[in-house]
Amino acid sequence: MGNSISSIKNRKRTKKSKNAKKCKTFDLVSTDNDSHTCGGSYMSDNSDSSTKAESRHSYILTDKFDESERIKRKHFVIKHTFERNFSAPVHDLLTNGCRVLDVGCGPGTWILDTASEYTRSSFIGFDIFNMFPSEIKPNNADFILADARNKLPFGQDFFDYIHLGDMGFCFTEYEFDCIVIPECIRILKPGGWIEFQETNRTMNNKGPCSEKFASMARKLLETMGMKTAHYSQNDLKKIPNITNINEDVKPLPMGSWGGKLGEEYQEAMFIAYFSFAESISKNFNCPLKEMNELINNMKPEMSEYKSFYNLVRTFGQKKYSEND
Repeated sequence: MGNSISSIKNRKRTKKSKNAKKCKTFDLVSTDNDSHTCGGSYMSDNSDSSTKAESRHSYILTDKFDESERIKRKHFVIKHTFERNFSAPVHDLLTNGCRVLDVGCGPGTWILDTASEYTRSSFIGFDIFNMFPSEIKPNNADFILADARNKLPFGQDFFDYIHLGDMGFCFTEYEFDCIVIPECIRILKPGGWIEFQETNRTMNNKGPCSEKFASMARKLLETMGMKTAHYSQNDLKKIPNITNINEDVKPLPMGSWGGKLGEEYQEAMFIAYFSFAESISKNFNCPLKEMNELINNMKPEMSEYKSFYNLVRTFGQKKYSEND
């Protein structure tokens, strides 16, 4: 598998599969959606912006058991791929002891795993859904219910490291850029690190069914006012007091051509695909049965075309003020 992974980035598959199934064409009809910009500095203090931030979308992924299992499975695939739970240079911070926040922690898998390794640090995770453990957890880990679109219950310059995993599907682009991220920067200490872990929205080496599904998923995100691309270092560079910005990118295959890791990641992603199918079916003229059939046809296609995603970790450091 190692030789296959190392050559992914340079591989382009143009040959059409002889066994590829013809994909049904859907007509996507949606209502127009207003776009939003912050209209000023990302760091403007706008804690009373809940009226602007009212969610105009339903969360695509759910708090069901399947979603909890998806997050757990994906976590360990990602950890194996990167060989650790973070890419920002925070190992020494965590070893010596610091305060860590996980935004949108879901079932708490990232915190439970990381807190068990770095016992001198204290970890807090929050989510809008009560999916996380309340009793069986490390002594240095706590969880709370909270909504990142509201002012968080922490003082300014409180955390040394803030982690956000796959938050791009949770908020509109306005909410993410103008409310969630500025609030994270507010509670991040000068010299502290913020890290975004996401999957690139674009699958590489797509077959015809994957291409069709990706087109519909992109249209859904656009209709809901959500980002259609992962949070990149170019996005992070727009924040005026963040420096030392970098990205760590790893390719991850989808399906049996990538061995056990590729199969495990494919299974985790397909749980998300079926959640997307429900939202696409509700928002557009697409029967759910046919959407699910399209997704099932993607699985053999991915091994045939050697499809893969790029996993992306983007991180940066909050600048010290003149008084620090």
